[in-house]
Amino acid sequence: MVENASRTNLSCRRDYDIEEDSIVGVPLKSDSECYDDDGRVKRTGTVWTTSSHIITGVVGSGVLSLAWAIAQMGWIAGPVVMLLFSIVTLYTSSFLADCYRTGDPKFGKRNYTFMDAVSTILGGYNVTFCGIVQYLNLFGSAIGYTIAASLSMMAIKRSGCIQSSDGENPCHISSNPYMIGFGAMQLFFSQIPDFHNIWWLSIVAAVMSFTYSIIGLVLGIAKIAETGTFKGSLTGISIGTVTEAQKVWGVFQALGNIAFAYSYSFVLLEIQDTIRSPPSEVKTMKKAAKLSIGVTTIFYMLCGCVGYAAFGDSAPGNLLTGFGFHKLYWLTDIANAAIVIHLVGAYQVYAQPLFAFVEKEAAKRWPKIDKEFKISVPGLRPYNQNIFVLVWRTVFVIITTVISMLLPFFNDVLGVIGALGFWPLTVYFPVEMYILQKRIPKWSRRWICLELLSVVCLIVTIVAGLGSVVGMVENASRTNLRRHQDFGMEPHSIDGVHPQTDSKFFDDDGHVKRTGTIWTTSSHIITAVVGSGVLSLAWAMAQMGWVAGPAVMIFFSVVTLYTTSLLADCYRCGDPVSGKRNYTFMEAVQSILGGYYDTFCGIVQYSNLYGTAIGYTIAASISMMAIKRSNCFHSSGGKNPCHISSNPYMIGFGIIQIVFSQIPDFHKTWWLSIVAAIMSFAYSTIGLALGIAKVAETGTFKGSLTGVRIGTVTEAQKVWGVFQGLGDVAFAYSYSQILIEIQDTIKSPPSEAKTMKKAAKISIGVTTTFYMLCGFMGYAAFGDTAPGNLLTGFGFYNPYWLIDIANAAIVIHLVGAYQVYAQPLFAFVEKWAAQRWPTVDMEHKIQFPGFHPYNLSPFRLVWRTVFVIITTIIAMLIPFFNDILGLLGALGFWPLTVFFPVQMSIKQKRIQKWSGRWIGMQILSVVCLVVSAAAAIGSVASIVIDLQKYKPFHVDY
Repeated sequence: MVENASRTNLSCRRDYDIEEDSIVGVPLKSDSECYDDDGRVKRTGTVWTTSSHIITGVVGSGVLSLAWAIAQMGWIAGPVVMLLFSIVTLYTSSFLADCYRTGDPKFGKRNYTFMDAVSTILGGYNVTFCGIVQYLNLFGSAIGYTIAASLSMMAIKRSGCIQSSDGENPCHISSNPYMIGFGAMQLFFSQIPDFHNIWWLSIVAAVMSFTYSIIGLVLGIAKIAETGTFKGSLTGISIGTVTEAQKVWGVFQALGNIAFAYSYSFVLLEIQDTIRSPPSEVKTMKKAAKLSIGVTTIFYMLCGCVGYAAFGDSAPGNLLTGFGFHKLYWLTDIANAAIVIHLVGAYQVYAQPLFAFVEKEAAKRWPKIDKEFKISVPGLRPYNQNIFVLVWRTVFVIITTVISMLLPFFNDVLGVIGALGFWPLTVYFPVEMYILQKRIPKWSRRWICLELLSVVCLIVTIVAGLGSVVGMVENASRTNLRRHQDFGMEPHSIDGVHPQTDSKFFDDDGHVKRTGTIWTTSSHIITAVVGSGVLSLAWAMAQMGWVAGPAVMIFFSVVTLYTTSLLADCYRCGDPVSGKRNYTFMEAVQSILGGYYDTFCGIVQYSNLYGTAIGYTIAASISMMAIKRSNCFHSSGGKNPCHISSNPYMIGFGIIQIVFSQIPDFHKTWWLSIVAAIMSFAYSTIGLALGIAKVAETGTFKGSLTGVRIGTVTEAQKVWGVFQGLGDVAFAYSYSQILIEIQDTIKSPPSEAKTMKKAAKISIGVTTTFYMLCGFMGYAAFGDTAPGNLLTGFGFYNPYWLIDIANAAIVIHLVGAYQVYAQPLFAFVEKWAAQRWPTVDMEHKIQFPGFHPYNLSPFRLVWRTVFVIITTIIAMLIPFFNDILGLLGALGFWPLTVFFPVQMSIKQKRIQKWSGRWIGMQILSVVCLVVSAAAAIGSVASIVIDLQKYKPFHVDY
């Protein structure tokens, strides 16, 4: 994937950022400030942009078949084969990187494409052979992506159909409309003029590929946690379940699927052609290849191994669309939507080089064929339309769509494509070019080893191709093409329950029947726990060091998990299955403890919720400013400091919240919660990946055992920093105050407490792992200078576009997280107002064309709008991200996470005073009180210091 921005010095662009290029290597300019040695506009690609392009090329729909591939080979051969493919790919990528320049590695003639390198270095029949293989592979990838996209769209449709019919409708669906729909989208995107203009599509595709991969990984982990077992066997599917021949063909096809997952070599030189120098393009490419293939291999191993551990030998060929996770239909729908978005971009990544080749050859043969017509669209720049391009690309898309409809076999097509491309493009040509380029003597030890590698990979490719072709033939012989999309699934009930009684609409308390499961509960908890607090963990680690930092994080996670278990038992008073429900944290305190506890809890809980809304407003505005400042800084070539006021961004965020705050109640925000959860994992993953990348680049783990040293800071600053670090970690785990509200969404049976405890283990386990990784890698990357807000602190100044994506994900997440915390406060005030003034909750029905009627409450509109305005004003008055996070964490952790759950559990379970359990619980409460007090003092001290140099409503970033 070649990014225009990564080739062009912005200060040397013409109007509209159109790049001035050389024709067939003829220099246009010799100004070394704006042009490279070949006369092209100066390239600006770095190890970061190069890594992102490689990851986009490597991580794709192939990841979906890895669990199935491991199931064919088992726990021994499966991971070993994946490692071998990654090592071979990395090794030959290094060879190919050396072929970018012919002769001198720094000043030799550039080869802009894979074909150019083969033509220059090998020549002769190799060029024809390379062209046939490369472009057949590109064409096959377009077919494979059409099939994969249609399967994902069908899975979304079928999922919705099955859920709406309560599993009674088998929902047979034809793939043809979805393939045609995907083809129609590609007709539009195929009119993008060339490879350089689709960089934005590449970025979107890369983010989507990580999104669905993470969802698949998380779902696999959740399923393992649910069943408590690692499935699978050492040798994979056993003979008996399948015949010996099927076992052999399955293993061979699995080799092809893994090969497909690593197919990107044929676009490597195009990617390398975006890299600036010095240092040499070869050096940068080799570093980027190590980094990106290392990251993707870890990803592949996790996704493949976790998928196999979850499903064992019955792992589906396409993990998400195989309905292995059918209960999580909403989450698999999101993942499948991400797959479709990714494949829209991936199709173009692989089709554009083929388009360029055909159009270049046609222009040589018929010079007038590339004549263009200018089309003016009101409000947009003029568009140059070439009739031949329009017709040829349209025909290409139609042909790939028709072939996909004829051979709609996902796994088999992936195996054929992987087998077809792996040996010639990933091994043979790089090895032959390297031998010739480096003048390695024939029959020398090195020559023999390289040729042996090539022969072994040729054998692997042949058997993989055979296995995939056999699988395709077998599928074609037993499949009615008009009805091949049944997925082989049987009708099922949702959770095995067929609602047939009058009680199916209402629970025991008369409320509309709750439908929450362990999965929706986990998503709510993850949304609440994984938030902007993750951004300050590297800084918190820097205050405490490698010894105390991890210990503190583990301490907070264990305490939170323990007290969550205590709090889950407080949802019902008396009998845990049929006792009276407590709908909120406040109601639980009131029912179980009563008295002054009720008032104290109300003040603390709602102050914390209110403060969290303020903190999220600050965090969102900082991320929006970071995006603006990043783009400003790069567009000016680093000459403009780009000071930006936070006020417009806080106001903008407030306006968004005024709209979303009109969502009536907590139950209506489930979709916002799911989106927010995905975004939180997206920016956390980006931060983690960048931390790993920086550690890999420097080759060192920074930091010290005790954190920031006295001398760098004063003793007092060290103490306040450690205390504030405690508050930041506490904030990262603050969600107990809304746990009862989340628990009130859970269906029963099984009991709500049982489901909540299981969901808490899954979600806190996942988030703690994430927190440890993000905090550790951030600290390892930056050491004691780790910024307070990892992404917006410009610690990761490059790649700026990836930081922009992460910051955009933060903003989207905080839009949802704001509502998760604000809705309980809204509900409390509105309930109180309705009790005091019964007519205040009167609603007016408003009809919007095409939508359900909306019930507008004037009081709700005014009160929630005033709430958002006040939080926005306070955020503008005290815009200190780290300080506010620390203070909120300190104020909320002890009373809401520890004190009230402990006291309610003692009263509920009738634990004897001065018994061993009572003493242990009270000691825990006292220790956490001391920690909270220290954290609050540290955060207040930091706010006071910051206020001394701050003017109200005036902050520049």
